[in-house]
Amino acid sequence: MYSVILCNGDFPRSQRCLAALESAEYLVCCDGAIAPLADWGRRYPDALVGDLDSVPPALKQKYSSISHQETEQDTNDLSKALRFCKAVRPNESILILGAGGKREDHLLGNISILADCPDGTELWTDYGRFLVVHKNATLSLIPGDQISFIAPDPSLPITVDGVKWPLKDTPLSHWWSGTLNEVTGNEVRISLEGDGALLVYLPWHECAGKAPLSECPRLPWRKVHFCGAGGVGVSGLAHLMLDAGVQVSGSDAVDSIYLSRLKERGAEVHVGENATNLPVDTDLLVYSAAVPPSNPERQQATNLEIPQCKRGEFLARVAPYFKHVIAVSGSHGKTSTSSLIAHVLKECGRRPGYLIGGNVPNWDANAAWGSGEIFVTEVDESDRSQELMLPYASIILNIDDDHSWAIGGTAGLEDCFQRLARQSHHVITWGTPDMHRILADIPQCQFCDDTTPFSDMPLSPVPGNHSRTNAYLAQETLKLLGITPAEFQEALNTFPGVDRRLTLLAQDGDKLLYEDYAHHPTELAACFQALRETHPGCKITAFFQPHRPERVLRYGTRFAEILANNCAKATVLAPFMAWETQAPDANPENIVAKINELRPGCADIHQGKPQELLPRVLEEWTAAQDKALFVFIGAGDVGTLAKLAKDALSINPNQEE
Repeated sequence: MYSVILCNGDFPRSQRCLAALESAEYLVCCDGAIAPLADWGRRYPDALVGDLDSVPPALKQKYSSISHQETEQDTNDLSKALRFCKAVRPNESILILGAGGKREDHLLGNISILADCPDGTELWTDYGRFLVVHKNATLSLIPGDQISFIAPDPSLPITVDGVKWPLKDTPLSHWWSGTLNEVTGNEVRISLEGDGALLVYLPWHECAGKAPLSECPRLPWRKVHFCGAGGVGVSGLAHLMLDAGVQVSGSDAVDSIYLSRLKERGAEVHVGENATNLPVDTDLLVYSAAVPPSNPERQQATNLEIPQCKRGEFLARVAPYFKHVIAVSGSHGKTSTSSLIAHVLKECGRRPGYLIGGNVPNWDANAAWGSGEIFVTEVDESDRSQELMLPYASIILNIDDDHSWAIGGTAGLEDCFQRLARQSHHVITWGTPDMHRILADIPQCQFCDDTTPFSDMPLSPVPGNHSRTNAYLAQETLKLLGITPAEFQEALNTFPGVDRRLTLLAQDGDKLLYEDYAHHPTELAACFQALRETHPGCKITAFFQPHRPERVLRYGTRFAEILANNCAKATVLAPFMAWETQAPDANPENIVAKINELRPGCADIHQGKPQELLPRVLEEWTAAQDKALFVFIGAGDVGTLAKLAKDALSINPNQEE
């Protein structure tokens, strides 16, 4: 029994954790945990520690006599609470329950804090427990148990006996190098040289996987349910679980090709959201940002005490099972660049794992586990989930004003990329003044010269300066994995591109039909630059759909300027709202008015569904003269119109002109 228990963040509600709470001799509570602890109502804390900003006023008053406020901003609440525990109960072992932190994203950071804790300290999560070891330890375990070793100092030599893959005076090349092992006897003996700590991770038996390690990694989940499984990112994670032998279930509000692919592989997926879709023996529910807490399956998971986590958090939990993680970040170009890297690795026989945020022609799925050696994934700044990653190498393609409104403005956006860079072993980016300013103090950054002559790098079928610059950074990153520039260039010639990224849908002589995913001014300008580079002199007709109201408000004038400068005719569609509600101030008619101010008579608006424009598109296509280029642009359901137009025309885009 632990004499001191520290209740942290959104602590686990499992029976073992609740039983430990009830039996605690002395209970310290971080301020983020006090509300759920009070709701539980079975155990009062002996001390409340933190900056107390997140404590509801009623609870702040109730526990005022035991509150210990610490306002130091550079130290998180777990560090403050541990410091308090050591001061009031010195030399006593501590059990920490929960490691989520305020933003549900601090597990990876909090486990590193354990390195400064004494032997006997443990941290319990929903999925397993972390033990702190200094110098020597003997653990009594059961043969077949999963065990992982995490070294905050990777250079620390460790020796481990009693496991399937023993270690002898071995430094871990990175902290995740020891994350896959298996207990062979009744004891595991650990010894360390030098001053440092080793963290031992043991998943709870009910969370342990069944597949043998020789076939695939043993993940701490047997059954995972995905809400929003029809989305490209969530469905990719589901494919990874299927590859690893995990049972997959899920749902989405509408049917899609991504749901169909999962169903073909044996996943139990449903169209429509219903509490009965969630198997009662699910180990974990993963949800996308589009799925609110009111979703009936999420509510059912709460009732059944099934843990839940966001898509980005789950990606960060899966990634450490690969030895080399390549994280592709940036405001623009992530999907094209990550798919290019995965393609090159495939062509070079490296069998990469990957998670791509788009559909790559002729690939069975947008994600695969591969050999377990290399994992290529795009990571997301829009919800700051990229901060959870600890990559071998990160590419930072660019940092632009997109999503900043949701993550603390420009300062929050830059901080998000700084955190990713600090947590990466290598960082590849451009040596622009802004990148130097944002990342200057991070020694692992490799700044590529932005005057590098990459213009001779052909990238077919995806043209444009932006594609060449992204390809150059991909080439520099793959050098770290032993891929030579010559090998890269050879594989580049067969790269199929990604759907909806400057995709040629149809061609009839000099008449062309394209689709592109651009939904930010930088992307829109890059789209037109690439089209004009490839088809000089073409008369462009664009059907542009803004994506989400915030971009209409922030970038409407810039959208209008780019469309007016590049299009003979432009139709602006009603914004795609994603999961947001209508914003009255985000009026696309303002974009149309500005276009017509700059180029009279150029633009009009369509407020109905995109597919209602099909007859007009076909009529204008038929009437168009040679060197006419039609392009559907946007990240929303304008893609439906593009598909209908392609099917109606049924013209091979690869035929000779």
